[in-house]
Amino acid sequence: MYSHIRIRFLAPKTPYLRDSVLQTMKLTIPELSLVVLIGPSGCGKSTFAAKYFRATEVISSDHCRALVADDENDMGATPAAFRILHSIARERLRSGRIAVVDATSAQPESRKPLVALAAKQDCLPVAIVFDLPEELCVARNRGRANRNLPAGVIRRQRDQMKRSMNGLQGEGFRFVYVLDSVEAVDSAVIERQPLSLNRDLGVLGLESEPVEPAP
Repeated sequence: MYSHIRIRFLAPKTPYLRDSVLQTMKLTIPELSLVVLIGPSGCGKSTFAAKYFRATEVISSDHCRALVADDENDMGATPAAFRILHSIARERLRSGRIAVVDATSAQPESRKPLVALAAKQDCLPVAIVFDLPEELCVARNRGRANRNLPAGVIRRQRDQMKRSMNGLQGEGFRFVYVLDSVEAVDSAVIERQPLSLNRDLGVLGLESEPVEPAP
């Protein structure tokens, strides 16, 4: 029985609808949306992204740093890297393609320009939060050949995420999924759905269109 995913779904002009523990691992994502993966280093964001999204759909802050400085660990390249990340996301949404942001995005300040970007392109922002134990993230990080962040950095990232995650709805995210165990992450299934606008009711409708994991 699956019980480790919490979901909030909001529709335009509609009050808070649901906040419950689900028995399913299905994550519904509008086909045209800006998906923001949120969590500390080592929580599994990149692995999850590679499982369910095409490589061309995922925009990684690490990769953008490497594009700028030939080194994804060069923190001095971070400002330029995020300018590139935002630019790619904007162009994908503008052309009608989903954009998936793979970065820690632990603080409201880092998420604010992403929500604004989605709004400007008339797309829905989606948050997928990886709320996994600190010890697990630290252990996974130690096993990385290309990066070994101090445990204190991961603790700070996770604390920042935990302090602000309950405010994601207020930040403007229309879909919020919280995966709070390894089982939840491993069992999650993405379902992409095209959007349809019911002009008479003024609310957002979703038409089912299941999508298998990316090859």
